[in-house]
Amino acid sequence: MRKLQSYKEQLVERLKDSEYASAYLKACLDESFETNDIGVFQLAIRNVVEAHGGMTEISSKIDVNRESFYKSLSEKGNAKFFTLANAIKACGLEMDFHPIGV
Repeated sequence: MRKLQSYKEQLVERLKDSEYASAYLKACLDESFETNDIGVFQLAIRNVVEAHGGMTEISSKIDVNRESFYKSLSEKGNAKFFTLANAIKACGLEMDFHPIGV
């Protein structure tokens, strides 16, 4: 009998696809701005990190202590911009800026 996957397991599997992960991060960043809650975006980055090797692997790639990295992406964490940007880059993605409405 086939085991059912949880929502989180399905999400992490989908986030292995770079196009999907990129759209997901964009949507979560937009939501963070709308709600004035950076936690939405931090959770999204945690999910993408999990899909691309996990906290230990990504923290090693960006030369950040694993415990500090985990805390910075926690619900009450206060991650620095460069930590977020480097984590995104280590997952094979990049940040893109363009004029609003274009």
